[in-house]
Amino acid sequence: MNWRRSFVLVFAVLCLHIGDVQAEGRFLDGRLLVASKKLQDPNFNRTVVYLVEHDRGGAVGLIVNRRIGEGNLAGLLKGFGLPSKDGDRDVKLHFGGPVASGSVFILHSSDYSGKGTLSAKNGLSMTGDRAILEAISAGRGPKRMKFMVGYSGWGPGQLENEIARGDWLDATADLGFIFEDEGSAEEVWQRAKDKAGLTL
Repeated sequence: MNWRRSFVLVFAVLCLHIGDVQAEGRFLDGRLLVASKKLQDPNFNRTVVYLVEHDRGGAVGLIVNRRIGEGNLAGLLKGFGLPSKDGDRDVKLHFGGPVASGSVFILHSSDYSGKGTLSAKNGLSMTGDRAILEAISAGRGPKRMKFMVGYSGWGPGQLENEIARGDWLDATADLGFIFEDEGSAEEVWQRAKDKAGLTL
């Protein structure tokens, strides 16, 4: 009987370990969330969100297909009291989400990391600290970047519940899609939906 108890105990431990691995596999940081047609929240209707962080504590991401304005990089930096070495460069400003909507965040390539930087595994990073603006001003910023106002956030289990009820699909993320796609918000959403490989 002892060997049977031992076997059951070992089997239970293995199952718990496998369960933990499967739970880890649900985390979607470094991927795109694509809103389904049924998601009518005005903040997220037909949006595409790059998830920078997703774990048991919740999720953080930035909407990548809602442009709200554009202007000159020098002018933007001047607003923060900073000079620019790349003054003629045009930048587009995007709505990153409803959280901290009075603050600027930058979604960027992983060649920059500094104070306040969040990084997805094998993916892009997000920084909301003034240090990144100072680095950009000095010509030491990331090679690829997208300027955002606000970000998107979910508490523990919230995103998983939204996915379970069909509010979101996920798709692989690529740099070209995030940084170079110049279509309308609707066009980018449609292309991301097609990338998800499902009909909504």
